[in-house]
Amino acid sequence: MNLIRHVKQSLSGAPIILFLVGLIFFGVGGGLTYHQFIFKMNALQAPGEVVGLSERCDDDGCFYNPSVRFTTIGGETVFYHSTYGSNPPEYKVGEVVTIFYKSENHEKAIIAGEGGVFRIIFMGVGGLILLAGLILFGVNLYHSFLIKEQTP
Repeated sequence: MNLIRHVKQSLSGAPIILFLVGLIFFGVGGGLTYHQFIFKMNALQAPGEVVGLSERCDDDGCFYNPSVRFTTIGGETVFYHSTYGSNPPEYKVGEVVTIFYKSENHEKAIIAGEGGVFRIIFMGVGGLILLAGLILFGVNLYHSFLIKEQTP
């Protein structure tokens, strides 16, 4: 049995599935991180104040999304309603936060640090699943060579 056949046989089944699922999770986390990094590079920055928390409840419980009021460089007052929710609430009413916003569309904004835990969890879970797939692949490859050596 040649090396390519050993590798193909060792990758089949669970290792390839784990590897692909891990890549998807890691890719989603990495993509979201990259998107936010690019957004912040091309955005303006302003201090904002959390003026309210909107409660969103479902079968898993309630989540609290902050609403922030900030003033643009041009002096316009804008209200930003975050799509990221948490329980317990990540922010308190009256808390000052940093907002990154687009100059051409002030409602397109993010709170500094928003969604960081979500992205880290996706990348961490993806990395662990990838690692499990690689370990399983290595074990399978090792065993395929052992079997080859033991057969007369």
